Amino acid sequence: MADGPPGTEPARWTIAPLPAPPGSVAALVADQPVRAWSADAPLADAPEAWPTAFCLPASRADAVLVSPERVDPTWRSGADANVALAASWWGGTDHLRLDQPRRRLVSRRRPPTRRAEGRAVCFTSGVDSFFTLLRGNHAPTHLLFVIGFDVDEDDAERVATMLATLRAVGQATGTRPLAVTTDLRTHPKFVPDPWQRTHGAALAAIGHLLHPTIGTLVIPPSYGAHRLIPWGSRPDTDPRWSAPLRTVIEHGDASGVRHDRILAIASEPLVHGHLRVCWQNVPGSLNCGRCEKCLRTMVVFAGIDQLQNVVTFPDRAALTVALDDLPAIEPQHLRAWSDFPDLRLRPDERRALEALLARSTRESP
Repeated sequence: MADGPPGTEPARWTIAPLPAPPGSVAALVADQPVRAWSADAPLADAPEAWPTAFCLPASRADAVLVSPERVDPTWRSGADANVALAASWWGGTDHLRLDQPRRRLVSRRRPPTRRAEGRAVCFTSGVDSFFTLLRGNHAPTHLLFVIGFDVDEDDAERVATMLATLRAVGQATGTRPLAVTTDLRTHPKFVPDPWQRTHGAALAAIGHLLHPTIGTLVIPPSYGAHRLIPWGSRPDTDPRWSAPLRTVIEHGDASGVRHDRILAIASEPLVHGHLRVCWQNVPGSLNCGRCEKCLRTMVVFAGIDQLQNVVTFPDRAALTVALDDLPAIEPQHLRAWSDFPDLRLRPDERRALEALLARSTRESP
């Protein structure tokens, strides 16, 4: 029995496997179903998979996870550390509350496993994904895209576009496309926590479910190692989700900032034809060309005279107007914009950029 504050009885989120078609997985977590499936590779349950996905939400809810099987002790230690770190940022219990069998029953004992040789890079067609794929030393065999994370399963047009991109980039790089669909993000116990806090663990959980094929999962970097902020995927947290005998989670090269990553891939034809950075999910376009993230990326490509080559962005002629129309940069993104004062922008683009930075600085607390 997991421990808790004296005199209290924390909620118990029991994880119970559900029957599922061959190659897919399903479970009840706190009496609500969660599923994952793929036509590209078989999925199989692993003791660490669903606990990885739900341990941060459970910590925030002061709940105990009840696992039907014993978990890898290395994973347990890493999960404890990640839960404690997340609690120091966002609140919650300062360790993983996990109830598991004292010993593995003979009837449920898994045969000894050998970690699969497959190596997958998580791929969303963004700057960090392309940088990890094209400039990393991870030697991936697969590109993993998870339908239901940043693209909803029912967004048929965008799913089709992403699958076509996955196939095209896979063919060009000699890697196999691997699409997995899951309803994890809609699970009632997962929903309350913001995605920016849970996405690293969610990706790692899918990696655990892919263990028959994938022995190593690489999560592309977000913030540079010297600029880390409280975030769901970091070089210090992602590897802690590993169960080394079955699944290793790696974090991509975070030595530079996003500006550096753009410069490293800016001349690549694959990037020109398939780059997707936008979170707005505007119908009919991969990138809206008007949001902060689109414009931050477009400015760098424009400043090295490559924007006209990136066919997934609006024409360069629209950049100045879009910069003028952006009310202000949110404080958490403002530092990233300061990385590129020396870009070779056109005079009207430089004026618009400087005006945007000026009004953003005035409004920043």
